[in-house]
Amino acid sequence: MSELVTLRAFSSSVDFEMVKAYLESCGIKCYEQDEIINRAYFSNVNGGVKLQVSESQVEEAVQLLIDGGYLKPEDLD
Repeated sequence: MSELVTLRAFSSSVDFEMVKAYLESCGIKCYEQDEIINRAYFSNVNGGVKLQVSESQVEEAVQLLIDGGYLKPEDLD
């Protein structure tokens, strides 16, 4: 398996799940980091829930996030 790349962090697990479902419906396999700790404690612990994808799907996932309104090109700078 290739390396995982963090695309975005969410302070809300609900927002994370919505974006994850969108990407997965488009064929992108998503992974989460720090989701359990953010559900068990306060929101945004450890920088929030991190959305990760395989390195081989980063470009496609970023474009889908931009097209879906979940990410702005300037967020990538």
